Amino acid sequence: MHGVAPARILAIGMSACVLLASGCMRQTESAAARQMADREAIADVLNRANLGYELSDADLFANAFAEDAVYQLDEKGPVFGYDKMIYRGRADIRSIITDRLEKARRTDPKTLSFDPATLRRYNRNSDEHIRILDAESARHTSTWMVVMKTNVNIHISAIGRYDDTIEKRGGKWLIVRRIRTE
Repeated sequence: MHGVAPARILAIGMSACVLLASGCMRQTESAAARQMADREAIADVLNRANLGYELSDADLFANAFAEDAVYQLDEKGPVFGYDKMIYRGRADIRSIITDRLEKARRTDPKTLSFDPATLRRYNRNSDEHIRILDAESARHTSTWMVVMKTNVNIHISAIGRYDDTIEKRGGKWLIVRRIRTE
């Protein structure tokens, strides 16, 4: 280092620090952008499950779940609107909606106290918390409430909690386990 001016050494050292800090900031920004994109994708899959249930769209609902997902009702059975306490796999989870639609189709409207054509179902979540555990797994909890509206009245049909395990598979976030309590 003989012959190199101390000011030159200081300038080289400062430049190295700036480059190092710049690289760290870019990595931090990239990780933050990735986490934000993951959080948005997780919120989207949860919204699709919720909207599919609300609109009785079996495909929209079921496709929010992994092929091998589990949907479990964690309360004493039977539970109104469900044929069993645990559903295994996307096709079985899809039956939550298709079975409900089939039962409604077979119901004699004369036995009901309301006009079935006026039935509207609203599934609302609150207190939602998404916790990203790592690049491929997350947890979600929320309070859910189903509100039914008919020509006769509006009432809360059910209320409870969701505890979801969500995984990124093939670049896509999916619900792999949903525990529903009332």
